[in-house]
Amino acid sequence: MPTAIDRNLLPLIDHALAEPGWLPAMPAALRAAYAAERLLQCRLFNRRLLITLTLIFDFYWVGEFTSMPEIVSLSGLLRFGVMTPAVLLFIELDRRGRIGRHYAAWLLLLTVAPAIITALICIRTTSIAALLDIRATPLILLGTSMAVRMPPREFLINTSAAPLIFIVSLYFSHVVPPGEIGSLALIEVSIAAAAIGFNLQLEWRDRRMFLLNTADQIMRGMLDAANQGLVRETLTDPLTGIANRRCFDDTLAMFWQHGWSQRGAVGLIMADIDHFKLYNDHYGHQAGDDCLRRVAARIGTLIREQDVLARYGGEEFAILLPEASPETVRSVAERVREGVEQLGLDHAGLLPAGIVTLSLGYGCISPHRGAIMRDLVAIADGELYAAKRGGRNVAMSSQAWDKE
Repeated sequence: MPTAIDRNLLPLIDHALAEPGWLPAMPAALRAAYAAERLLQCRLFNRRLLITLTLIFDFYWVGEFTSMPEIVSLSGLLRFGVMTPAVLLFIELDRRGRIGRHYAAWLLLLTVAPAIITALICIRTTSIAALLDIRATPLILLGTSMAVRMPPREFLINTSAAPLIFIVSLYFSHVVPPGEIGSLALIEVSIAAAAIGFNLQLEWRDRRMFLLNTADQIMRGMLDAANQGLVRETLTDPLTGIANRRCFDDTLAMFWQHGWSQRGAVGLIMADIDHFKLYNDHYGHQAGDDCLRRVAARIGTLIREQDVLARYGGEEFAILLPEASPETVRSVAERVREGVEQLGLDHAGLLPAGIVTLSLGYGCISPHRGAIMRDLVAIADGELYAAKRGGRNVAMSSQAWDKE
């Protein structure tokens, strides 16, 4: 089954399924995948089946003691000295993966071998009692042809070769009346035609199932890709490209649960662009949007890899820090403050003119100590407003909340 999502295959699959004919035409891009899957199914199905059929084939040797005693030795040698060991060796090599791409060819030889053995017995026997077994041979070959699964080409060769070998053996038989040869040959050909029709029906079903499953896989892949795109759009702030408020809430809950189960701490930094309204009033909203994007991009380079930056609302940002100590949160907050200040974005809306800066508030709590998520948000938010009241461009936290 193809793993890559190629939506261009869908119209080809639809055309193959709708096109009339004996078998759905397999698109060129899927032929190798179908052949590999078909061969795998054959291998898994045939392992036990071959043992069963070989046991049945060998069981007929018991009846030959009374019906064809003159060929018991030859028959036993062919059945137990050649056929049975060959089948067991084939199954063992296949189980170990030693046959590889020659599987179909070896399977063809094993399925033609019973026809050859039966033909030799038919030619060598001189017992009239063997006539009943010879007459039943077409049914035996039919069962083998319809039961064993193999690729279409090998099946057609087998279904042609086995009847031909049997029919030729009838002309050299010492016990088959000449008047019956034509009837037995016609029966064998009819049975071969029925087997071909049966296997064509199986091939038709297998191809349709493969095409339908492939189409379903492609459509599921397309749907998953679309859903992932929707999820990204739902959880991403369209202006800055960072996480939005919904993503912040979901991530905080996830980090909080992890901190509770692992007895770790969760840190939160709330950051607000100082005097952003004055910036917008002076430069305009498009410049204000560009300022938000540049500040968000700068903050993203200053936090840890496992931290999550989100736009909390307006000009306010939030940074979630999983498995963080108070010292780590303080260090990240100060690094972010200095990094935005070092951008040197002009802020002519200030009197006197200055640059864009951040005020930050932060906290760090261990969930397993009985706190709730709202406590962490309230702490960081309160410290943010304290930073604004304290002169801005500062990262602030109460020491009491820095402790686990």
